Amino acid sequence: MRVFRHYHCDHGHRWTVQRQQTEDEHASDLICPEGHPTITCQIELPVDDVQILISPAARVVDQLRRQRTLDGRYYLSLLDKNGKELCASREDYDWDAVVKLSAFFRDKGTEQALAWWAKRDP
Repeated sequence: MRVFRHYHCDHGHRWTVQRQQTEDEHASDLICPEGHPTITCQIELPVDDVQILISPAARVVDQLRRQRTLDGRYYLSLLDKNGKELCASREDYDWDAVVKLSAFFRDKGTEQALAWWAKRDP
């Protein structure tokens, strides 16, 4: 999981560094863009809202002729905050429909999003 480290220096400058939680701070993280040393650091964790992934359904059906199928069609997937897929649509959708469907999951926590998904089973 990525974390956000929000730093401050004595001169009022603020900067944020994004890293994986398991990754150590770098020496350069501790110096503000103006060259001053850090005096405080606040670690901020991401919210538990689902990530929404829209991926193309198109695929190549003939390598030699480069023929494609399902151009302009998309799948919708929900991912947890670590990027692990929670569920994916069985159907493919045109762009407008998949964007409209994805809007239902905006600002939804994992449990709420999965409950909505189970009711509609896209």
